[in-house]
Amino acid sequence: MPVPLLLSLAFSASVSALPFLGRSSAPPSWRPAVRWANRSASDPPRIQRGFISVPIDYESREEGMVELGMVRLPAAGSARLGTLFYNPGGPGGVASEYILATTEASPNFGQAVLENYDVVGIDPRGVGMSQLVKCDPTLYNERVSSFPTTEEEFQILVAHNAALGKSCSDLTGPLFNHLDTTNLARDMELVRRALNDEEKLNFLGRSYGSQVGLTYAELFPESVNRMALDGILDHNQDETTTLNDEATAYEMTLNQFFAWCNTTINCTLHGQDAAGVYQSIIRKAEEQPIPAPGCIQTDYSACRPDVTGEEIRANIQSLLLFQNATAEFPGWDLLSEAISQAAKGNATLLSSALATSETFRAYAGLAIGCQDWLHESTSLADLRYKIDMASATAPQTLGSTQSYYYQSNCIGWPALASNPQRRLSPRIAETPPILLVNSLYDPSTSVVWATAIQRQVPNSVLLTRSGSGHTSYQLRGEAAAAIDAFLVDGILPQPATVVHS
Repeated sequence: MPVPLLLSLAFSASVSALPFLGRSSAPPSWRPAVRWANRSASDPPRIQRGFISVPIDYESREEGMVELGMVRLPAAGSARLGTLFYNPGGPGGVASEYILATTEASPNFGQAVLENYDVVGIDPRGVGMSQLVKCDPTLYNERVSSFPTTEEEFQILVAHNAALGKSCSDLTGPLFNHLDTTNLARDMELVRRALNDEEKLNFLGRSYGSQVGLTYAELFPESVNRMALDGILDHNQDETTTLNDEATAYEMTLNQFFAWCNTTINCTLHGQDAAGVYQSIIRKAEEQPIPAPGCIQTDYSACRPDVTGEEIRANIQSLLLFQNATAEFPGWDLLSEAISQAAKGNATLLSSALATSETFRAYAGLAIGCQDWLHESTSLADLRYKIDMASATAPQTLGSTQSYYYQSNCIGWPALASNPQRRLSPRIAETPPILLVNSLYDPSTSVVWATAIQRQVPNSVLLTRSGSGHTSYQLRGEAAAAIDAFLVDGILPQPATVVHS
């Protein structure tokens, strides 16, 4: 597990003298410094690890500073274009890990990008090398349904959310209330200034990283150079529309998986009724949780010893993310094996991960999401309306999505939704052109979202990949080539371009 970093107390005495980046988004005259760490024997060649202290609260001088960690991979060539900031998604994705993996020949970036850019991965506050969100693992591991059917179940859910959130607040400290994406965008601006105030920001964001990029572009349009966003998240809609768009995207991609199984021998379910097998394990698990005998707890990892139908629907969404395996994620062949094994009574591959410490990495994603997404249901009837709506439009998955997770598991959360959904600021029109990329069948970020964002960002161009899976850059196909061409040469595809890889 990563080691948490503590607040930088050395800066507390000078906090009152700092000009902060407030809601006005005006750039500060103060420029912090990156402290580059000495290399360790285990560090890959050329890698650089750095740390920077930034304000916990950009609106106040009282909360102190938080230390963020980052990894930089210097440009391999001599014709350096600048620094490329990278966010892999999440929320809660560890950018530093992707940069470190790149040095081990994992194809996370195109060769032209690595030749021309210093690639920097900042771990957001609460994540990775930065000060971590901490929570009580026992509370996190409680099995509480996010789909209550009775008033008692609803009250149990709300009480669980409140208790878990309080534990996170108590263990994390002041940082707990300042984790939203607006804070991350401001952190990026301070890091940009610290690295080289003369260079504008170049950015590649995947999935949640698209929200990070768009937030930065709203706040600091004059500081943007080239920005490519892959797997577009629309942070501008009401709760029910957000839920419906993601639920139907998940459902459509699941149907693509069933069709793939019917035509592909790599699918373990080939020659069977894949959709029927899926429905059968859901029914079986709802009657009695299916055992997961391979879930053996260690000091570093654990998963539930059995799996409910609700958990199967939630976990299959993540196994649908990539049709073909990537360096970091499995492909649909593993999903087909997971469903096949569950049908035979072994649901190990569909089991939910359990927390084994106060620094389990899933905490940050929940804490960030609760501050970024509205969760205004106050009664069982409110929540059941959403469930019933999603069950009608997505009858196989019933709305079990990341959007619903925030709308249900953040009810009662002690931190405010400080950065809720809203229309993009008109200032985003002041940016240079932005490249948007989305697949047609993405189980997490709907192509409907990408289209909506393209309409709101006047200088954007949307490229669509006619295929399945979440994001496209890691596939190293035509979409990735278009992203590289834009980042390196500034060449944008024609509007409404469709590619097939």
